[in-house]
Amino acid sequence: MNFFLRFTLTITFSFLFLNLFFAQPTYTANDTIRPYNGSLRMGVNFDQYRGFEDEDLANLSAGNEKLGVQGVGVKSIRPGLFESFTEIYGMDTRIPTFQFYDSLGLKDNTLIIGFPSQAHQDTTFYCPSAQSTVFKNMYDPIWDNGENGTPINDKNYYALYVYNLVKKYGKYIKFYEVWNEPGYDYTGGRGWLPKGAVGNWWDNNPEPCDYKLHAPIFTYVRLLHITYEIVKKFQPDAYVVTSGVGFPSFLDAIMRNTENLDSGKVSSKFPLKGGAYMDGIAFHTYPHIDDALRTYDFPNDKFVYFRHSDAAAIDPERTKNLFENVAKNYGYDGVKYPKK
Repeated sequence: MNFFLRFTLTITFSFLFLNLFFAQPTYTANDTIRPYNGSLRMGVNFDQYRGFEDEDLANLSAGNEKLGVQGVGVKSIRPGLFESFTEIYGMDTRIPTFQFYDSLGLKDNTLIIGFPSQAHQDTTFYCPSAQSTVFKNMYDPIWDNGENGTPINDKNYYALYVYNLVKKYGKYIKFYEVWNEPGYDYTGGRGWLPKGAVGNWWDNNPEPCDYKLHAPIFTYVRLLHITYEIVKKFQPDAYVVTSGVGFPSFLDAIMRNTENLDSGKVSSKFPLKGGAYMDGIAFHTYPHIDDALRTYDFPNDKFVYFRHSDAAAIDPERTKNLFENVAKNYGYDGVKYPKK
């Protein structure tokens, strides 16, 4: 009897464990966004400098008391860990480096993700002159029943890549930025156009040839969706955000479309638009190229320049408001949906 009871309990526990392990998130950012209670942590992007390892740059940024390096007050970093790198060097290769970052007090870090290996890159030419830069098989199911020892469908290369990142590096990451500057306008002349102008991105979806993904905007929504489900399943206190969307018009295109390759339409299979799969909007601001330091004097047909730093200092807030207004237009105002 005791053996039978133990056997029954074991079966029941195993069943519950499998249900929890394979269960998918039942909410989106349309339902809830976990408040971020951290403080502002001044950050930095590392670049490549001959003769310096990333650990050296971390020492110079955050300081290292053991080495007598004072640092410059950096408290957080924004590295990238692309699949094109992890497929060559292995998913574990950067764990010691991230452990070192953590030992220096670099917390709540942001990780730029994406960029497939050549073997996993979508072979479609949505743009006749350039191959898609996103992952192949992204529209395969995200989850399976554990056939390969994970709850992720291994044939969905992006899903498997994100799953491995979260499982191995999640303790060091707070924000997952999907791609880097996905809305980079290769034409240089469409992203900033106002509504009504020919080729603008408010009234038209970006053409694959015109921007960084070389794929329909719907595929970026798909990237967000995959990332969101996996991050929320295994690291619910982390955040999925855009990464330098570039233009409010590009954010608008994300917000107004689903991941449906059929023109981004709402359907039973694709019921939600892009805003449902991001907690926040990460943006880049460059006062020297955002026209924050100058205005155009039309009567005299020339630029007038502001020779003071105050003009540059207000640019981040001005840019933030532009993106925030787009989100509010789609209901992310804290009333209809949670504010981003």
